[in-house]
Amino acid sequence: MTVQNKIYSSLAKETQICARCGYCRSVCPVYRSVGWESASPRGKLSLARQIFALKDQEKMSDEYVHRVSQCTLCGACAQACSTDIDLRRMYLDLRERIAKTGRAPKGYSTLGANLKQHKNITTFDNKERLDWAENADDPERLQPRAGADVCYFVGCVSSFFPQAQENALSVAEIFNAADVDYTSLGGEEWCCGFPFLGSGLVDDANGFMKHNVERIKAMKIHTLVASCPSCRHVWLHDYAPFLEDYQLAIYHTTEYFARLIQEGKLKLAEMEAKIAYHDPCDLGRNGGIFDVPRNIIAAIPGVQLVELEHNRMQALCCGGGGNLQSVDAKLAGDIAAMRVEEIKKTGAEIVVSACQQCEQMLSAAVRKAGLKVRVLDISQLILEALG
Repeated sequence: MTVQNKIYSSLAKETQICARCGYCRSVCPVYRSVGWESASPRGKLSLARQIFALKDQEKMSDEYVHRVSQCTLCGACAQACSTDIDLRRMYLDLRERIAKTGRAPKGYSTLGANLKQHKNITTFDNKERLDWAENADDPERLQPRAGADVCYFVGCVSSFFPQAQENALSVAEIFNAADVDYTSLGGEEWCCGFPFLGSGLVDDANGFMKHNVERIKAMKIHTLVASCPSCRHVWLHDYAPFLEDYQLAIYHTTEYFARLIQEGKLKLAEMEAKIAYHDPCDLGRNGGIFDVPRNIIAAIPGVQLVELEHNRMQALCCGGGGNLQSVDAKLAGDIAAMRVEEIKKTGAEIVVSACQQCEQMLSAAVRKAGLKVRVLDISQLILEALG
């Protein structure tokens, strides 16, 4: 069972269920790095009971607000919880409550301001969302077009961050190689809304989701493919009220690529390499997709696929989720460094993920550690295997 399938009642009830067993501490990457009880899931939950369930607002110090923001929303604590509390949902609830008090961290305010002004997480004009496509073999195929079989939902990171733009280019070239009839929303693609949700700004997130759904409906698109696991996650679970009865099939790129490979539309050439796969939290533990990306890697002749010490449901976070970088970039980097230690032990030449944020976090940590390992998104790996 993935974390998403757990039942969440209310913060008041959930905080009373906690058995104080501490299983969440052993799996929490933040607690492993910080070491303070106040940084552990059960510590945050205990104070949440005092502040919100027992309505003792004086307990909500600036430190507590910071502690609540020190979470990647990876879901590991919820998976380990002996009393089955959906701690991931609880953290989102906490952040929403804190936002309503006006006490949200400064980093969230900056992130929110960028989103509201530019419709993406950067300071770039949203009209530049497709600038990366100028380097594609056929840029015109990415221009918004009604009635296409597939809409590629690129995501903010892949649209605007140079390193991640290579992933978007790889996705486009793979679609071209398989002769997929695809398009994009171009400058009308707004952020999926996840950064708003992670900051507790639900109403703002709803506005963005409503806009994206309106564009999809206007273009008569019925299949959406996202390369960002968090984009896929919110489209699957948070967009439903806005989609209503509209039929929209939602896939992560790994799911769609696997189908193309199975149908014989992508021919993978031999590649001699020892590859480790890193499970993105929102694709794996929170999304239930573990075998698909591994099957893709294993389908490349000559590849030796090895597992990291913590994998699948127990996989360690890259440190880049939950808006953590906007409030504590050092902690995010420390978490990524823990994952790099596991990569080092495998002796892998390449570490592959299926998330542009994971790729960026792990790339930076690998460089800092001086480790001679290539970090690739799975789309980049597939494109290399296509020759």
